[in-house]
Amino acid sequence: MATDQAGSGGPGYSQAGTNDVSALLKTDADDESLRKYKEQLLGAAAQGDLGDKNDPRKLIVTEFRVMFNNSTPDIVFSLDSMAGMMLLKENGMSIKEGIEYKFRISFRVQHEILNGLKFCNKIKKMGVTNSDDLMIGSYAPQSAPHVFEFPRHGWMDAPKGMMYRGNYTSQDKFVDSDGVTHLEYSYPLKITK
Repeated sequence: MATDQAGSGGPGYSQAGTNDVSALLKTDADDESLRKYKEQLLGAAAQGDLGDKNDPRKLIVTEFRVMFNNSTPDIVFSLDSMAGMMLLKENGMSIKEGIEYKFRISFRVQHEILNGLKFCNKIKKMGVTNSDDLMIGSYAPQSAPHVFEFPRHGWMDAPKGMMYRGNYTSQDKFVDSDGVTHLEYSYPLKITK
């Protein structure tokens, strides 16, 4: 469910221009080169593909995947339904210490342009919190999923050592540049030997 984060704009903040695709295409419609440029940037949205008009959500995260740089099978969760989010919350995930991994997020944007999408991750263990905000970018609506992989090149290393093994709680959310939280969930995370 999308929610606004109060006060995220700060003093003197003014909201950016329209995110409405049709309004954007109509602006400067008589300039042929600008029209072609907008159509190129907007892709399928310029042709009227704005996603599922019956679904009010602007962002739908279809898949959250953790990939490993060895023969370990990927960990995959579908987050486009409450059932998928409950499965993640109940089962969580277990990762071997020191293993190389990366995230892949598949998502759809609907209805209008989504500006400044961020993936915010907070991991807690025994009162100690580690937070990361990852800028994913701005996306035009389309029915086909967008895919974002992090890191784009190389791999991250899972924590290693006796102090890092154990149970964590991970909280993730997807927030846009207007401070709207489009999806928020938490799950147990275990680092094993």
